[in-house]
Amino acid sequence: MIDECLSPSYVRDLAVRGYPDIVRPMNIGLRGARDDRVVARAFNEDRIVVTANGRDYRRLLAAMVLHPGAIIVLAGKRPETWLQIEAALAFIELHPTPADYMINRVVEVSAIDGVRPYVLAQEPSRD
Repeated sequence: MIDECLSPSYVRDLAVRGYPDIVRPMNIGLRGARDDRVVARAFNEDRIVVTANGRDYRRLLAAMVLHPGAIIVLAGKRPETWLQIEAALAFIELHPTPADYMINRVVEVSAIDGVRPYVLAQEPSRD
């Protein structure tokens, strides 16, 4: 799911790259919805969120025990942001089962750190 803070043209670009079921919140009845509603929908549909809103999405995902993952990029000019998305996808696609790899992970891309994957989720309670 491409967050609304990023260009809608990434939907087309990702479809061409082999991700034909990519959506934006506005295409599924969530235009202008709060981030927690977008995360809930992504969870229910087992979708990875691609966003430039790292601060809010990190907080929301860290509160979950299980989530399908996120790609966080820096919002900038379209060509640079697209290169960040491609770098994240190239890294994720190195794994034998990319969707499984992304469970509870964030892949963050920046000019300084490059591609940086990390686990982000609440620890399950042991009651």
